[in-house]
Amino acid sequence: MRIRVKPVALLSFCTLTVILNTFSGLAGPVSSVIAVLLPSLFICSMVQLALSTHFFTFHQVFSNDHPLKGEIVHYELHTANEGFLPLARGECRLAAQGQPSVLGNSVPIPIDGNGSQIHTAEIRCAYRGTYIIGLTFFSFTDALGLVCLEERIEPRLFYVYPEIVKLDATIERFAQSSGADQPGSTEKDEDPTIFEYLRPLRAGGSARRIAWKRWAASGIPSETVSGQSRSSALRLVLDLWPGPADTGEKLASEDMAISATFSILHYLSAAHIPVELVLGSMAQSMMIDSTEAFMELFDQSTNILFSDPVFPAVAFSMGITTLLVTTRPLIETKHAGENTDLFTAIENALPRGCEPHLLLCPPPSTADDEKKSLETLIERQTTLGGTSLLRLADSRRGTEDAAHALCK
Repeated sequence: MRIRVKPVALLSFCTLTVILNTFSGLAGPVSSVIAVLLPSLFICSMVQLALSTHFFTFHQVFSNDHPLKGEIVHYELHTANEGFLPLARGECRLAAQGQPSVLGNSVPIPIDGNGSQIHTAEIRCAYRGTYIIGLTFFSFTDALGLVCLEERIEPRLFYVYPEIVKLDATIERFAQSSGADQPGSTEKDEDPTIFEYLRPLRAGGSARRIAWKRWAASGIPSETVSGQSRSSALRLVLDLWPGPADTGEKLASEDMAISATFSILHYLSAAHIPVELVLGSMAQSMMIDSTEAFMELFDQSTNILFSDPVFPAVAFSMGITTLLVTTRPLIETKHAGENTDLFTAIENALPRGCEPHLLLCPPPSTADDEKKSLETLIERQTTLGGTSLLRLADSRRGTEDAAHALCK
């Protein structure tokens, strides 16, 4: 509990109290009443202030603790006076990160005895990330306006996850491998070159899998269980270019890129097609080859920050089919010693056949210019005989445009 004293009001009150106290006894009983009037009011005011903090109660209700991008969270703030005496003047201060007008800056506290009220609002989580929503503190001010009591409340943190768009089987064309090393096998088949463990022989099992040496040594019929191949069928590179300074433009393009990336991972992991995910220019990658691995990454998706300006050169390495998802402009000013021009990098890679598939997610204000640059690049690709898919997802059309770009 924080106590705030208003110095000007308190000094004025004390000065007036001293002045009135000098008249005590000069005008009979009336002057005595006047002398003790202000101190009595001060005591009553402090008592009411203390009772207000004691009898005031509140309760917050959120319709969803884990909203997805674009989802609406219904918010209710229940406040009540559980005492029979009126409360001091007070208010509840609310916060809604990025959209304060939705909740309102403050909500008055019910004053009447046994009074209550409900404040409702709808909060649209427009972008992926961390949101601070709800009550931040409530305060009471005594009747004389001298003292204010504030109680700070830890606001609710919401981790808004990326929106997953529905993709169809067309997306599998990016993954040219089955996810297995052996010709003619699938990602569910066992690879006989990988030893996993031994288990007791089962009736009807294949004779070629019997572990004869283990049977002879232990006297227990055993068979060999082989492991499953986990070679990657697709390398997915998410470029973490910082983007423009404007927050709205930056978030719109980044959300498109994140939603497209996780939508691809969601579909391919459910289809048991392994994906090697590379974030930014980092050398390390992670293998997403199951729904469990996808959900583990999805839970951490709010921590992915677009703060890596280094060009994603890993997307241009040979040996595996690669899809580059980026918010970076195709034609960008080159820095000294760095090749940050995506257009030139793809153009140079076309003759070598190591150009990646490309999904461009530009900010809304530059989408039209990027479309023209992409059309020029596609013409150049046709001339050089390239076969990679070069597509653009326009954030002005919503996240669903990523599905249209990937699956058309």
